[in-house]
Amino acid sequence: MAGSTLLLVAVTVARLGPDPRPVVIVLAWLACITPPLVRIDIAERRLPNRLVLPALAIAVPVSAVDAAVRQMPLLEPLLMGFAVGAVLYACALFGGLGMGDVKLGALLGLAAGCFGTSAVLLFAVVSVSSAGLTGAVVVLLARSRGGSAGWRTRIPLGPFLLLGCWCAIAASA
Repeated sequence: MAGSTLLLVAVTVARLGPDPRPVVIVLAWLACITPPLVRIDIAERRLPNRLVLPALAIAVPVSAVDAAVRQMPLLEPLLMGFAVGAVLYACALFGGLGMGDVKLGALLGLAAGCFGTSAVLLFAVVSVSSAGLTGAVVVLLARSRGGSAGWRTRIPLGPFLLLGCWCAIAASA
């Protein structure tokens, strides 16, 4: 787990170049919590507040400072995080998503929002398509084995949200 954390931090710093922006603080923190979030969500189907909420609390002011440094509208990253969180909250109201996914989505939308709207869109596309493809494969495998799980098979969304965010950041940085 420490190796994957160091790799994510190294890639993040390398992608941002010799003149790092304030968002590197958020990305380094995110790199540190990504492996445990993936492990816990796969094993327990939950995303602990003790990992997500402190990162969200740090990401809000740092993303505003990052926007000011880049001379972009201060609210743009905040609006991106809010938009992702709102969409996931609407999905949670209909079932299938937990509030951990909503909070993590808001954090990741905020992080991707520091790289612009196109990064947030890429984050959404990669997250949804990878989760949907995995879900379809799991359902087909369950049905082919004669299982009655069918649509009741649950997959954790957190790892796919994290995958989408890191792909968007890597493509946009």
